Amino acid sequence: MAVYDVQLSEMECGIRDQFRKYMENELKPLTEQLESQEILPFPFIKKMVADLGLAPDADWLEETGGVKRGNGSAGPADDEETRQIVAFAGNQLTIEISRINPGVCSSWGVSVGLCAGNIRKHGTPEQIQKYVPSLSRGDKIGCWCLTEPGAGSDAFASMRTTAKKDGDSYILNGSKTFITNGPYGELFLVYAKDADSGAIQAYIVEREWEGVSTGEPFHKMGMKSSPTGEVFFDDVKVPADNLLGLGVKDRDHVRKSLAGERLGIATISYALAEKAFEIALEYAKTREQGGQPISNYQLVQERLVRMYVDISNSRRIVYNKQHTGSVIDACAAKLYVAEVGSRVTQQAIHILGGYGYIAEYEVERLARDAKLLELGGGTTEIQILTIARHLLNENVGVQTFEMHRVS
Repeated sequence: MAVYDVQLSEMECGIRDQFRKYMENELKPLTEQLESQEILPFPFIKKMVADLGLAPDADWLEETGGVKRGNGSAGPADDEETRQIVAFAGNQLTIEISRINPGVCSSWGVSVGLCAGNIRKHGTPEQIQKYVPSLSRGDKIGCWCLTEPGAGSDAFASMRTTAKKDGDSYILNGSKTFITNGPYGELFLVYAKDADSGAIQAYIVEREWEGVSTGEPFHKMGMKSSPTGEVFFDDVKVPADNLLGLGVKDRDHVRKSLAGERLGIATISYALAEKAFEIALEYAKTREQGGQPISNYQLVQERLVRMYVDISNSRRIVYNKQHTGSVIDACAAKLYVAEVGSRVTQQAIHILGGYGYIAEYEVERLARDAKLLELGGGTTEIQILTIARHLLNENVGVQTFEMHRVS
């Protein structure tokens, strides 16, 4: 156990310990093969879902496809306490996967969260029934297709992918890039501009349809366990029934999805920073120079203290009990914690010296993984601009939240 900790209930400690033990035993031995792309993350994700019972009540999924209940809940949990435990478990699972391999967490989160999650929230009952169970169980690999080669931070205004109504179908043309799981995706939630109205809508696209193709996996600096690539659509005939929700009435749902993604990025960033700090702290206490542990030297202590302060502040964001999920709060969380991830992992490398620069001690991989989290889901600059716009143009006040028993 680290010198710091979140003050959790007995049940929450049990959930955390179960997930941590599982990842140490099942995921850690695979990391070298995952990083070298000898194996893909999807078989592990499917096994993890089955072993830990992560697909919400398998029988319920089969019966309903994940359709919301009348009270708005997304699953069979009906009371507030149970919903809080479910939310805690999801957050903690993200942390425990990311402490071992953030790339695997990214692939899992995109398939189950951004792809399946948006279908479950906005799809018709028929769409949910057809697609959500297989994505939730890891039987299918999902992708969330928003970014284009010429449209990154300006995803909406510069979107070139189009969908044109043609009888009882839409004809989809365009391409997407930097798509997590893209090279191996089996189901694509594709955002495109209506060729007639200009409205941006989402379309559920199956890989085997004629005109769908994918590029080779990109060679990346980090997150090597998570395959990323391009997806192409050449006169793809999409049934009108596969227009998400038959036309999503909530026009802001993409920005809400981005807010959820940004909160997830903050959690992943916190987890890898926490892991890097633990490695650096243990090394500093055991590595001797000049006849004593390097942790006795004040300049090393200063680095450790600043790392701890960063992690302590990030922990209060990640374990926030009553987060509103607002755009401004999500951007603030992503901005701060993603920068902490890069900062802490770089400090860990420095404390380990030459050993920090080689793969054996993990921190060099965590540092490479951390950099993507400052870029994905909107760059640092985009977070700043979005926060400023909300503060200055929408008269957003300072929020106060009840912390989730954080020491």
